[in-house]
Amino acid sequence: MKIGMQTWGSHGDIWPFLVLAGGLSSAGHNVTVAYTSIDNEDYTSMAEALNFKIVKEYKGFGKEEEKVFAKIIKARNIVKQFTFLSDHFFEPAVEDMYRASIKLCNENDIVIGYSGNHTLLTAAEKYHCPRAVVHTFPKAIESKHTPPVGAPHLGKWMNLLLWKFADNIAKNKLFPSANKIRAREGLPLIKSFQKEVTISKMLTMIAVSPSLCDRQPDWEDNIHICGFFDIPVIEEKWEMPEDLSVFIDDGDPPIYFTFGSFIVYDIEDTTHLFIEAAKLSGRRAIIQANWHSLSKTLDNPDIYRIIRAPYHKIFPYCSVIVHHGGAGTTQSSLRSGCPSVVVEHACDQTYWGQQLRRVGVTKKPLHRRSVTSRKLAHHIRAVLNSPSMKDNAQKISETMKKENGVKRAVELIENQFKFTT
Repeated sequence: MKIGMQTWGSHGDIWPFLVLAGGLSSAGHNVTVAYTSIDNEDYTSMAEALNFKIVKEYKGFGKEEEKVFAKIIKARNIVKQFTFLSDHFFEPAVEDMYRASIKLCNENDIVIGYSGNHTLLTAAEKYHCPRAVVHTFPKAIESKHTPPVGAPHLGKWMNLLLWKFADNIAKNKLFPSANKIRAREGLPLIKSFQKEVTISKMLTMIAVSPSLCDRQPDWEDNIHICGFFDIPVIEEKWEMPEDLSVFIDDGDPPIYFTFGSFIVYDIEDTTHLFIEAAKLSGRRAIIQANWHSLSKTLDNPDIYRIIRAPYHKIFPYCSVIVHHGGAGTTQSSLRSGCPSVVVEHACDQTYWGQQLRRVGVTKKPLHRRSVTSRKLAHHIRAVLNSPSMKDNAQKISETMKKENGVKRAVELIENQFKFTT
């Protein structure tokens, strides 16, 4: 099949689509990925290595990224957090994204989009192209058995009312351009963002391990928990630097520090937080940061400085992963058998921190607004001194290694759309 894929967001939002594209290409399909990166990252080399086409849509994001992330982190209301994301990183790109959606729908047999991509839904309807959806955040799928993210659990019927309220916010506040484009194209307006955009009645795939995602009793048969879209089905071309290998072998397993895309928020302060927490914990550390952006750094033999590395190739050598609670980092840490210390920043990260705590591999998450190096070091020591957290992480790791989320997704796509071509 000719398959078009479209995604938007930070590295963690785009990565699962690239991994799935690689799996689909390996299965013999002709794949094109259109992506909009709020980090302005370029994934051309990965597309070339995995044999699929890739197009970067919209290149207008500038240096306002740090200021926007600061607003998001300081906003205590989750609706405000998502609104800031939409206003600054989605709406400015929406027309470019819609043009890419049209092109994908006209040139492919089917299209696959991320769960909030209303432009792909509109193009798919206008040009009669079958559409599937990939979710990396199961809490965004409506169920009367669980409330929307950030809302209290008040029982089944109140949950449904909360979902209706959240649906109206998504339709009217988070994605105001959705119905404007549809009116312009002569299509019926979206009545429910939840039932029309975030879900495909043909095929909705959740790229999350069942270890962290419970299937809700009222989800319909079109919703499938595939498992983590991890890298093992493909091999990313990365070799561990010799000095990093020496550092790892030269003592106890180090702590790994990363805040993913949120590292852009106050880089100097965040890196200092990492360094001081590592010192106070009394352990060696690998610190992932934008080191070239710092005004000054101090050499420390107990700290290895890195800008980025494939998590699946480095986490297994570490003792604890200190991270922001992103979906990809959360699952990568678990698959590697490592307990976590979560410093949530915003949006869905609270949920992932809660899930890690539920399965017994972390303490109560900290928050970036209030975390200090002493608090962070205290949590690190507590996790390091907890044999049960390490055991729980290793047990879940063994379970996750038996999963193959990409293979399952490819099977679902081929079975659902086998009569399309």
